[in-house]
Amino acid sequence: MDATSEAQSRRSSEWVRDWAQLFLAGWNSHDPEQLLRLATDDVTWVDPLIPGGVAEGKAAVSAWLVSAWTAFPDLTFEMVGEPFVSVDGGRVALAWRGTATFTGPHRAGIEPTGARIEMTGIDTYEFAGDLVRRVVTETDTMPLLVQIGAVPAP
Repeated sequence: MDATSEAQSRRSSEWVRDWAQLFLAGWNSHDPEQLLRLATDDVTWVDPLIPGGVAEGKAAVSAWLVSAWTAFPDLTFEMVGEPFVSVDGGRVALAWRGTATFTGPHRAGIEPTGARIEMTGIDTYEFAGDLVRRVVTETDTMPLLVQIGAVPAP
């Protein structure tokens, strides 16, 4: 049994819950290294809020994280409910809620408004051993754009 298969077979609900808490603590630390120590060097992050939709590798993910924390310096996430584990143990899904205030410069040239934002979504994580190798974020970006004043309310 290879390392990935072995890790998948021993993923208990306790391990998943602990991992999810570490992941959220990494996000909430605003320290890219704390979050990325949970990822492979070649991690792929797919998120509609990343320019181009994808960041490949720790350096690209780190740059995106820093830009997000610059625009939203108080950005925090919390878990909604319990994480889900795929039958084979290779993937974990986590519903989340994020809150922040838009007070910093935005990479798209949108001027900070001081607006308070709330967003929700679901992340799916794929692992290589105990490290995440792929994150796919599903979130509706329209409410965020309305909340920061980038687009008018429908």
